[in-house]
Amino acid sequence: MLLKILKKLSDDAGQVAVVFALAIIPIFAVAGFAIDFQNTVKKKQKVQVIIDSAVLAAARVKQTGASNGEVRQALSAYLDAQLAPIGGGLSCEAPSVTVGSSAERVTATISCRQPTSLTRVVGQEQMNFNVGAVAEYGIDKIDVAFMFDVSGSMNSSRRLTNLKSAAIEAIDILLPPDANAKLIENTRLAMVTYNTMVNAGPFFELVTGQPATRTYKHTIGGAGAGSGQTTDVGDLLKDLEISLIDTDRGSVITQIGDDAVIALSDWQRNDRTTQKLSVDIKVPANNPGARRFRSINLDLRGRGYKSKTENYAPYALYGDRRGRYLGRRWREGDYRLRIRLYDQQRGRGRKLYDETIRFEIVRGNGDAPREVEYTLTSTCVWERDGTEKFSDGRPETGAYLAHQQAWFEENPRHRDGGVWRTGHPNRTGHSWYDGDECRASQPVALTNKRTDLINHIKSLNAGGGTAGHLGVAWSWYLVSEYWGGVFTGASAPLAYSEPDSTKVVILMTDGAFNAEIFPAQGNSNTQARNLCDNMKASGVKVYAVALSAPKSGQDVLKYCASGPDFYFDPDSAAELTDAYRKIATSISDLRISG
Repeated sequence: MLLKILKKLSDDAGQVAVVFALAIIPIFAVAGFAIDFQNTVKKKQKVQVIIDSAVLAAARVKQTGASNGEVRQALSAYLDAQLAPIGGGLSCEAPSVTVGSSAERVTATISCRQPTSLTRVVGQEQMNFNVGAVAEYGIDKIDVAFMFDVSGSMNSSRRLTNLKSAAIEAIDILLPPDANAKLIENTRLAMVTYNTMVNAGPFFELVTGQPATRTYKHTIGGAGAGSGQTTDVGDLLKDLEISLIDTDRGSVITQIGDDAVIALSDWQRNDRTTQKLSVDIKVPANNPGARRFRSINLDLRGRGYKSKTENYAPYALYGDRRGRYLGRRWREGDYRLRIRLYDQQRGRGRKLYDETIRFEIVRGNGDAPREVEYTLTSTCVWERDGTEKFSDGRPETGAYLAHQQAWFEENPRHRDGGVWRTGHPNRTGHSWYDGDECRASQPVALTNKRTDLINHIKSLNAGGGTAGHLGVAWSWYLVSEYWGGVFTGASAPLAYSEPDSTKVVILMTDGAFNAEIFPAQGNSNTQARNLCDNMKASGVKVYAVALSAPKSGQDVLKYCASGPDFYFDPDSAAELTDAYRKIATSISDLRISG
């Protein structure tokens, strides 16, 4: 009985083994297929990304005017370079490429094989798949404005040099040297540089309503106004009698003492007195050296200079001719007169007396009005104020830009009656705002002339502060349809509604925005943000490059950029070049749909 039981158990185990052996094959096949299928799907996804990029690259090549054969060759070379690193036994056939003649598109398909692993047990040694992609390369119209920071900080660490190289490479991508006629026709680039100001150049009169060369006038005094001062003889000396002489009339104008203020009424247009003047010295008997002196030395310093030694009366500063005083016309201002008596002629021997007085010549109440002029030639501007301060409205009444001005500050004690100041009356007393820091580089209106663009970049130099909002505003103006009255002809910006067109602005700074003329409407950062809001709302795409900029500069450019992918913050020359290369490529891709 025991033997029968053991035999039955043995027969059952054999049957189970047979059943298991028969079942294991499909189990392995199903599991292996799932694993191999998942692996193939991953490879297919990678190939899809590669061929998508390949047709975009091929479309970009076609835009440059390449032949269809050159486009196919470029696409194949791109695929070969990108597929090789995938590995894992993947193999692909040569792509099928169509470059449309009727439709402007590049089409590519490719067949690939991925070796299997576990599914080999059922005889399936590979899994096949096909992928394809299409890119349209129609050359849409595009207006691009570059904004370059040329403030003083750009002179450090070769930043300006590196910027020039990077910007020229961007031009080579947007306007390739061998580009076809259609690409050149539909691609226009503009440029503007800024520091504390923008040099509006030939556009100055249109954006300010003022000529580049302008004369400012100011009337000093008049109708008895004068300087408001009258003569004060000062502290008269006890040992000398000092007189100011009108030599034309031979008469005494006034006695002079220390700290005297002599107000004269008659002045020539060249700011000198009308009458000729001199100083006469008399030595009274109570002077200790009155009986012993034989010569007098007069030494005048200050707004005039004269040294004269007299041996005989009259003892006059400029001498005399047959008893008639000789004189000169004096300027307004401060003077110092030293008087020395000697016991021998010609200022020799023992010095018996030495005294110095100080006095001032001013304009008196009786002055006639005097007009002064100042001619200023400048094409430099600041921002707008008023209702159009953050818009791209036409530069007409109420929308003009602030510009460098001149004004006269009266000072009755000054030899010229005051001084001329230049800059803007809203921001006096700071060298950034006197207009002298304005750079020579002028805006380049929209153009497809590579030579003009590259020469402009090469000519850039840096200095001054960073009024970044000016660069933002002018970048917008250069591509705004409302500025077609300023930038005319071939440089007239496209209308915002122009079909198949794109407007782009590329902002660049290495610093914090730190200069503005109208702080009441916000600092430079605030004004830049308001401008960027309105510019983006008008449909302009904004890229931003913060080159080693401080946090405040980075923050405003991040805010202005059209999105995270539109913002770059390079720190090195290589990173800066890469940033402009990516921007230029991205702009080119705006015209390609994949």
